[in-house]
Amino acid sequence: MQQENIQHLAIVRLSALGDVCHAMAVVQSIMKRYPSMRVTWVTSPLEAKLVRLLEGVDVVEYDKKSGFSGLLALRSQLKGQVFDVLLHLQWSIRASLVSRMIRAKRRIGFALSHSRERQHWFVNEYAPEPKGEHVLDSFLSIASVLGVDQPSLPCELSLPAETFGLPAKYVVINPSASKAERNWTIEGYQAILDYLLAKGICPVMTGGPSQDEMDFANSIMADRAENVVNLVGKTPLDIMLSVLRNAALVISPDTGPAHMATLVGTPVLGLYAHSDPRRTGPYRDLDKVISVYDELVEKEYQKPAAELPWSTRVHDPKAMQHIKVESVLAKLKTLI
Repeated sequence: MQQENIQHLAIVRLSALGDVCHAMAVVQSIMKRYPSMRVTWVTSPLEAKLVRLLEGVDVVEYDKKSGFSGLLALRSQLKGQVFDVLLHLQWSIRASLVSRMIRAKRRIGFALSHSRERQHWFVNEYAPEPKGEHVLDSFLSIASVLGVDQPSLPCELSLPAETFGLPAKYVVINPSASKAERNWTIEGYQAILDYLLAKGICPVMTGGPSQDEMDFANSIMADRAENVVNLVGKTPLDIMLSVLRNAALVISPDTGPAHMATLVGTPVLGLYAHSDPRRTGPYRDLDKVISVYDELVEKEYQKPAAELPWSTRVHDPKAMQHIKVESVLAKLKTLI
């Protein structure tokens, strides 16, 4: 099949928010390469709210809670459609089962070196080796089969105007990661707030609606609350993207909003300890990351990171506490 004959493309990437952001930047590049091509993306309900911001994408939701009956419903929903190409962008058994509910002539997955959970059993073409270490580079390796080798960053999205009356210059602090052990310290974030307030820069706190995230943000703000804009739990994903897009800087651990900021072109100061930022960091701002990953992974495995598998993680529950306040403030001073 000639690439020019691709009329209908299927994408399978169910989760998580950060990885879906990476995939969106790649898929938009593919859409620009093939402007008349239809795109159908199967994803999870939360991530669907992000994907729908890409104009021209038909979004099909699959909820993992629906189990086998959900798979059958998905197959029925797509019955009668035969896709020219399916891009399998997730190495999980669940995503692979979802991919088998979709009829496609070509099924392209990761290179064997990056195939996990037997993804290679569910595809009939392998991508070449990625040119970089980042997760987004692995997505690009799949897209390269279709002649695309660069992501679309910042991504062109249909976003609402944020309505919080924020000042012209503000810095977003998104303190909570998806797992509490990836959060930095209260004292560290308070030092950032004090620095920004001393500079006359408005800090804006963001985060999800869980009680843990709201409690963590309140502990950080403490007696500074009246000088901080608190948007924790108040921003649906589309509004969150608008807030991030208009910020001067976003400060965040390894979690979805860091990659959402990259998607809309805002620089990110990332805080990393458990995962390798070269693999999961803010794609365009790896030079702005404060990371203790290398030293901690070598301590845990008695080998340098370069000699360990691509996805090796640090398991020390206190890993984030190794990030020094002075290091973060020094980097912040260069960025403000």
